[in-house]
Amino acid sequence: MARENEITAIYSKINEARNEGRYELVVQRGGELLNKGLLYSNNEAVLTAHYISAISHYYTGDFEKVLFHIEEHHTQCVMYGKKSDYMRSYYLQYFVSSFALDYDRGQKLLEDMLSIAMESKDYSYVSMAYTKLSLLHNKKEQYNQALESAQLAVSFANMKDVNREILLIRAHLHVIESAINLQNPHLAQTSLDYLHQLPDSDIHRRETAFLEILKGRFYDLIGEPEKAFHFYTKAKQREERLKDYSTLKDIQQRRVVLAENLCSFDELAIIQKEYIDLLHEIEDSRLVKAALELQIRLQNSSNVSSENLDYLTGVYNRKYLEETTNLWLTEVATTKKPVVCIVFDIDNLKAINDTYGHLVGDEAIKFVAHTSINQIRKEDVLARFGGDEFVLVMQDISLADAKRKATLLADQIESLSSTSDVLPIPITISVGISDNTRRTIQSFNELFHLADLALYKAKKNGKNQVISSI
Repeated sequence: MARENEITAIYSKINEARNEGRYELVVQRGGELLNKGLLYSNNEAVLTAHYISAISHYYTGDFEKVLFHIEEHHTQCVMYGKKSDYMRSYYLQYFVSSFALDYDRGQKLLEDMLSIAMESKDYSYVSMAYTKLSLLHNKKEQYNQALESAQLAVSFANMKDVNREILLIRAHLHVIESAINLQNPHLAQTSLDYLHQLPDSDIHRRETAFLEILKGRFYDLIGEPEKAFHFYTKAKQREERLKDYSTLKDIQQRRVVLAENLCSFDELAIIQKEYIDLLHEIEDSRLVKAALELQIRLQNSSNVSSENLDYLTGVYNRKYLEETTNLWLTEVATTKKPVVCIVFDIDNLKAINDTYGHLVGDEAIKFVAHTSINQIRKEDVLARFGGDEFVLVMQDISLADAKRKATLLADQIESLSSTSDVLPIPITISVGISDNTRRTIQSFNELFHLADLALYKAKKNGKNQVISSI
């Protein structure tokens, strides 16, 4: 209990510092959370710490640490992550694609993130996804789509359960950007008026710097070049601290163009030299190369993982199940560990499909998968065998303990489904179990066949029960 209280206290301090935009302090607190998570073997805390650290280092301009924590988060996510962790991993990987200037890959990651956020009704992340999609559409000169995404970001940031002003600020920034790209100064002015409250300080530094750029572009659009140059110069000073080379390049290009008509020859020469020096600095930067290398590693890791996962439920697929079980059975001569196979399926799924439709049937399948994941050990292998049939294979557990585990799982599924928002009726499962301790079992197919016979008996005896093979 004391450990949980320690971690909860750090979470609270992190949220407080994030809401205030004090990202140097968030970096410090994220390090504390990571140390505690590692010390107490708390995988959730470790995942959260890497996520918080990656985002915070982005806002303080330390991009090498951003990439480090993104890769560590992804590694932990593959081993221990839930669907919400994968949603955050997609968001972090979007930043890698952004650094690598791979906008198509970035869009796909944001769309995957958005899908999970909508499914889980996490409207903070829905707003975040739409904000970044707006940014990408603008970069790809898809300005109407950019405006639509930004307006959706505003709508979801305004929902009563979100309550994070920074999300509204970011969404309005991209409404302004899209409106300027569409040469609609009136629409841009509306969001500029809203953001007039953004403090001119070190709080929310990236947002403030972006606002300065947008003010420069706004005054450029309406034909006031002196004001435009003033705001571009303010933005340059901010972005130099944040080390965002892509944004700095854009600012300096705009300053050079305006300076040709506004500045003296000597002043123009200084600004042109600043721009040339920046180009040399960008050329020497290792960020793009590092981001490209990391993107390749993340994609390779994701491709290997996706090959082993069932598309509907996110648990393992039949291929991975069979390969892993066959490996375990081969190793039994050395490890001497018992291997248990638990086969189960949903009772009366056809009736559910006929009465409520196949989409509800799919929700029942996903519900069973997600409930089961929360009941098993990290070393167990849960797979969707086909349709509504699942197989759980476990090592180093007795048949009696496995039966107790299966009974608990069946009880949990029935209990939780009765209060589910997505299922119209409670669901039950029938379960068959086998192991390799009473006979020589050399393959998955042999082990599965025995458990499947026990499942058939459970069905024949009235369903909603657990039967072990003899």
